[in-house]
Amino acid sequence: LARVRTHLALRHTQQNLREADATKDKFFSIIAHDLKNPFNALIGLSKLLVCNFDIMEEDKKRQFAQNIHQASEQGFKLLENLLDWSRMQTGRMDWNPGSLDLYLYAYETLSLVTSAAEAKNIRLHSGIAKDTLVFADPNMLTMVLRNLTSNAIKFTDEGGSVELSSRSLEEEQEITVSDTGIGMSPEDIGKLFRIDAHHSTPGTANEMGTGLGLILCKEFVERNGGKIRVESEVGKGARFIFTLPRNGRI
Repeated sequence: LARVRTHLALRHTQQNLREADATKDKFFSIIAHDLKNPFNALIGLSKLLVCNFDIMEEDKKRQFAQNIHQASEQGFKLLENLLDWSRMQTGRMDWNPGSLDLYLYAYETLSLVTSAAEAKNIRLHSGIAKDTLVFADPNMLTMVLRNLTSNAIKFTDEGGSVELSSRSLEEEQEITVSDTGIGMSPEDIGKLFRIDAHHSTPGTANEMGTGLGLILCKEFVERNGGKIRVESEVGKGARFIFTLPRNGRI
């Protein structure tokens, strides 16, 4: 029994070390590669704009300004996720759960992603009723909804739709973010929430990402006593489904 316990403890330690190495590799990969992309775009585009401003046509200036804005948003979103993730890993992220009206958070989320949806002519809709209560940390709930909704827009073609919905279970609220996008294979679904599996696919308009947002979603949902899963088929869209407690018993 002592040998078995020692062996199990050793395996547990090895698993923790592998996860720590994977976390470190992911962190440095994002800093070394993914975080450079939006800044390269910002530097290149702004330099061209400055050097050619007097001879550039107004439509071209407007297009450059729009591209610079998109690159800025991409860099900020990635940096925000990176900081949240690092705080989560080091146990320095505040957790202050309370009773929240999911309807208000859904409305705020859709308001924040409206411009991205309009750029691809994607219809946004929330079927979440008023006074749909969950017990969770407000900042974490905001990040989960924003990441999942932004992801849905990213992988949905022009003219598609993204919807937020919910249903009440016995002690939980089940929230779904669904889209009519390109969908995923079972193999890709298996990589989504794993820190040790690199999975980053360009969006339908070549939007780039790191997969970090979904890893954060999983950690935030589980920190608030819920679970997250994906239902999808290639070419048939995706449904990201997560649960949160309806009361304070986490």
